[in-house]
Amino acid sequence: MRAIFAAAIALALLAAGPVAAQTKITVSYGPGYPWMPAFVAKDQGIFAKHGLDVTLQFIAIGSNQPAALIAGTSQIAGLNPTIVLFADEGGADLQIVAGANGQAKTGSSGGAIARTGLAIKSPADYRGKKIGVPGLQSVIHIAFMKWLKDRGVDPGSVTFIEVPINQMNDALKDARIDIALPAAPFTDQILAAKSGTLVADYQADLADPFTIYSAWAMTRSYKAAHPDVAPAFKQSLREAIDFIAKNDKEARKTLVTYLHLPEPVAMKVGLGTFTADMTAAQMQWWVDACKELGLYKGNVPIKDMVAE
Repeated sequence: MRAIFAAAIALALLAAGPVAAQTKITVSYGPGYPWMPAFVAKDQGIFAKHGLDVTLQFIAIGSNQPAALIAGTSQIAGLNPTIVLFADEGGADLQIVAGANGQAKTGSSGGAIARTGLAIKSPADYRGKKIGVPGLQSVIHIAFMKWLKDRGVDPGSVTFIEVPINQMNDALKDARIDIALPAAPFTDQILAAKSGTLVADYQADLADPFTIYSAWAMTRSYKAAHPDVAPAFKQSLREAIDFIAKNDKEARKTLVTYLHLPEPVAMKVGLGTFTADMTAAQMQWWVDACKELGLYKGNVPIKDMVAE
């Protein structure tokens, strides 16, 4: 009887075929919803299906992501296009391998929020104000400076203060800043707390027609040594985005697990627009904006910064 049972198991294993090898990688992410497809891909077994054994690692400050990639403590990192731009200008040799989220002309996930009681009626009213940004020279900081400049306001006429995105609500209430520039899910939290009023939908204003604000990157050396990882990761994101569209409630639970949001907040917060793709033209938008603002000399080829 035992022999028959053992034979049956052996036949079943042969029918199933060989177990696919799993490539172990660490994927680092920061605060905010753009990284949600990776959470879903992990929890729903999508990464595993594509041969990736993924460990998700939280890094609070986006500007620390390049160091994690270079040190090899992360193989893929969630960051902003401008972080790649400035890191590569300094010789880091990072490359964007997938998009994360972006902004179209409608459905904004971020905006300028003035503290309650402060009247902001035109771009000129920002002069002399203290503006909280999640990181100096982050995409949010650069985008808002471009928005001001496009409207005839010198970005140097305002004071930008670095404020962790999850502390902007308190910074507004305590009047440490006049304007906050958060992103989802923190935008909705601030508005719900009535700590401020949305006074400019600058991200939607700038959309051309779809501007990437977050992306996934790896070092070009790791990508070359492991050519199957980037395509598997990108395809996993595509399938996770499809899962989110069809399973909203279940997908949102990952925001509780990985971002530690209260479940009531996770269930109703605006998510913006996810994407697994980023083009050279979308990276060029940031290159041009940084050149216009005098922040970038333009010595790194676009093809080195964005994978085809």
